[in-house]
Amino acid sequence: MRHDKRYEKLDALGDWKLEHSSQDIRGMPLVSPEGHQFGIIDDLLVDRDNERVMAVRLEDGRVTPVEPLDIHDNCVVYGEEAVAHAQRGVAEGHVVDEEVVPVVEERVAVGKRMADRGRVINVHTDVVTDKVSEDVHLRKENVSVEKRPVDDRRVSTKDANAMLDGKSVTMTERNEEAVVAKDAVVTDEVVVKKTAGDKVEHIDETVRKTKVDVDTDNDARRRT
Repeated sequence: MRHDKRYEKLDALGDWKLEHSSQDIRGMPLVSPEGHQFGIIDDLLVDRDNERVMAVRLEDGRVTPVEPLDIHDNCVVYGEEAVAHAQRGVAEGHVVDEEVVPVVEERVAVGKRMADRGRVINVHTDVVTDKVSEDVHLRKENVSVEKRPVDDRRVSTKDANAMLDGKSVTMTERNEEAVVAKDAVVTDEVVVKKTAGDKVEHIDETVRKTKVDVDTDNDARRRT
């Protein structure tokens, strides 16, 4: 048996399921042909690329390939074929233990965004009044009644009868009055606009990265 961290736990793969419930050997003891118990199978390890269970993991973390195992109703037998399979894996240079150390490096990406400068210009209009004076010549009519003397002149009987019949005269006084009319004209325009220009700004930033130190048994150190 060996420790192997190349595969993922079946439980961690969400909707992945076994084709048959009989293939689920989790919780079953792993024993030798002589009945010696190595441990309890805790999990099934899946190779996502091949979409199949490749190994089983015991509760103590040890791993064995699944193909050479002999599955029974009440146990799983780890026999000579499983031992040979594990030894072939080591002999052929297969990974038997692996830890991944991520090497992280921060990189600076400088972008741009719009920001308020603090200066706000508001333009608004108000209505104000102003007095305008102008002289206008107006016509005024006046009706007056006056009596003036005339020379005694004779009139005919007909004219006398007409004059003595009564006469009414009506005359209306009329005056001109000022009429004010207003119209609006645009005399000026106030234009509010923005102009844009470019400037160069120097940016300094601190970035971090992972430094890996490898210590060997003879205290030699290699840095990457």
